[in-house]
Amino acid sequence: MTMVEVMVAAMILVIGSLAVLAMVDAAARTTFRAEQGQVVSDRLQEEVERIKQLPYDEIALTGVPADTADTKIPSWRISGTTFATQQNGGGASPLVFNGSALYEGGTISGGAVNSNPEPFTSGDVKGTIHRFITWENDPSCPASQCPGNQDMKRLVVAILLDGTASGGTRAYQELQAQITDPEVQPVVNENPINPGNNNQLPFTLWLTDTPCKNTTRQPIVAGHLTHNTRGTCSTGQTSGNNPGAPDLMFTEAPPFDVEAPIYDYATDVEPEVNPESDRGLQLVRGGSNGCLADSLDISSVPDVLEPDKFQKVHKWLTPSIPNGFDVQLDGEGTLTLWTQTVNEAVHAGRICVWLFVRQTNVLDVLGVPIDTPALNASPPLVAANYFQYEQSQWPTTWSEIQVPLNFTLSTHLLPGTRLGVAISVERAGTPGGGLQFMYDEPSFDSRLEVKSHSQLPRF
Repeated sequence: MTMVEVMVAAMILVIGSLAVLAMVDAAARTTFRAEQGQVVSDRLQEEVERIKQLPYDEIALTGVPADTADTKIPSWRISGTTFATQQNGGGASPLVFNGSALYEGGTISGGAVNSNPEPFTSGDVKGTIHRFITWENDPSCPASQCPGNQDMKRLVVAILLDGTASGGTRAYQELQAQITDPEVQPVVNENPINPGNNNQLPFTLWLTDTPCKNTTRQPIVAGHLTHNTRGTCSTGQTSGNNPGAPDLMFTEAPPFDVEAPIYDYATDVEPEVNPESDRGLQLVRGGSNGCLADSLDISSVPDVLEPDKFQKVHKWLTPSIPNGFDVQLDGEGTLTLWTQTVNEAVHAGRICVWLFVRQTNVLDVLGVPIDTPALNASPPLVAANYFQYEQSQWPTTWSEIQVPLNFTLSTHLLPGTRLGVAISVERAGTPGGGLQFMYDEPSFDSRLEVKSHSQLPRF
């Protein structure tokens, strides 16, 4: 072998070794990013659930957390004795801490939630836990019956990592939860014993990842392809461009399991950056602007013109209303969703929401059930069969939004019918590639609540 051949072989060996090292380094960074994301998610859930289990009076800070000018640290959102509940600095609310004043007189004492940042270590992942608690007002409850602007508490737990892998998530992530006082008498009796009285009560339904062909909630064991929810319950679970069962809504919240991982409900819709950290349902934007009327169409065959439409609209249905019930809705409701932008991108967001009744015992000329939509009763969308919700900056980490539903509905929930809700991402109001939604998880308890004076079934 000549000297030239030796040198060429040596160069090939060096180049090959560098490529292998680069692959090993990239794999190590990817693994560490995934580990960090899972540790942070698990720890946030654990901390929120721990604090929610405290007696209500003890859910208060031991003092006022120290503020900072560093926007990479969550305490930059503190101003005096207020804290901005929105990550962009908006939503400033009074902090709940020992020594602060109560609306009905006196001061708070006995707060057991540490106001100081607390370091933690989990394997090779290290960081600091920050906790904030603010007062929140319920505008539907007058001060004569509720304690002014101290109707409930909002808990915010944030974790600031000591260091993130290259290309990893932002420096801190947070989780929020509302906490109500169990001893406060509500404005209306929410648990009437007898039907037909004058008590208004909420029909609360949690969104699940279980197809509506089932009658009970199914445990989630792994991530999966997007459920195609554009068909009928009898079809069962499908994926791809094959219409299948909508997912279910139940009157029981998802069971608490601190060890349960957060799964990806749309493994066929992955972001280009950090796909391994993708969680929940990722809905892509609609094919054209506006809230499309055909989003409620029930399909029995694949969509030829828009084969990815099942990735743009997602539906949920309750189990069939049992015999003996005639549920009349009062026209007031709220859809609560846990959501964030894809890859924490900063942009506006707008979603479309449909509330409807599926009449499985009434079929159209094609032999499919009829969906009767509720009509929007609020300006400027009066008589529209959809509701819109938008934010100029959509949450960049998992946050809870509430979509008000003021509506009229031409039909009752009679035996054999199902109440349904559908969501899509409106194209013109969402500059990014789509939005993510999380549900069927105890710390991300997305749910629909509609009010009624009727006796309500439980599923």
